[in-house]
Amino acid sequence: MGRLEDLQAFARVVDARGFSGAARLLGTTKSAVSKQVVRLEDQLGTRLLHRTTRSVSPTAEGRAVYERALRLLDDALALETELAGRRDEPRGVLRLSVSTAFGNLQFTSLMAEFCAKHPQIDVVLGLNDRYVDLAEEGFDVVLRLTHKPSDGLVARRLAAIRFVLCAAPAYLAAHGEPLAVADIAGHRCLRFGYLQSPDRWRFRHGAQGEAEVETRGALRFESGLTANSSESLRVAALAGLGLAVLPTYAVGADLRAGRLKAVLPDWQPVGGLADANTLYAVYLPSRHPAPKVRALIDFMLEKMGDVPPWDREETMETCP
Repeated sequence: MGRLEDLQAFARVVDARGFSGAARLLGTTKSAVSKQVVRLEDQLGTRLLHRTTRSVSPTAEGRAVYERALRLLDDALALETELAGRRDEPRGVLRLSVSTAFGNLQFTSLMAEFCAKHPQIDVVLGLNDRYVDLAEEGFDVVLRLTHKPSDGLVARRLAAIRFVLCAAPAYLAAHGEPLAVADIAGHRCLRFGYLQSPDRWRFRHGAQGEAEVETRGALRFESGLTANSSESLRVAALAGLGLAVLPTYAVGADLRAGRLKAVLPDWQPVGGLADANTLYAVYLPSRHPAPKVRALIDFMLEKMGDVPPWDREETMETCP
């Protein structure tokens, strides 16, 4: 069997689906990683990777070696941690990515407590309103708001994300409050332009099923980002520009303080922006996640609980 460093280089090439991404993960050069993989192939006497100008993928033999390599690397890391006497002391640089809105409104404040609890972890937080490739960009964990995590990644469910149709009391006083989904058609609506069919909103009622309505725009935010950035919609709603569908992590405090009011609370928004209905922690597959990754996930699960912090202490009137 080849050297442990060569196995690690090969495993990172498979994870990153390329030599450049593996080099970034390992903090080395593309040529150095390529030499390590070639050396491992020579030592094992078999081809481990299919190489084209555009992609890299493991052969059947390479897949078997990859699975074994993960186990060996995990065992080596566990042994190193045990011998160093720090099995239960997470440490090192933890690179995280989270959407800008969720990061600014909820996650950054949580990180202050996490960093105080784990002083040996150096957190590098990226706020990204785009899809992040963990392997290619070298992130340890991505907090993803979605209804379905990507295949090929480990995903830990952290919390449900609720959405609510809401508006400023001043807007409702001036324009009237919708009493049925069909009434929304006569109101000014705040929307994202990049979503599929942004002019139609859908809602679900526990007893009455689904309803759809065509909306009349007051303000549309056009963006090339395929991500959830709710801060601008929240500001527009607070300014009384119209109705908005927003996650309660963005407007929970506003609802409780009366700055915004839930509209048609028995109808749950679905589709479009509201598809991002679950918070996941996702990371690359491994037999045992690194202690720093486990520490973050355990912390988040503890903080989220059965009901996430932003949904606590709400009255029934403000709940969809």
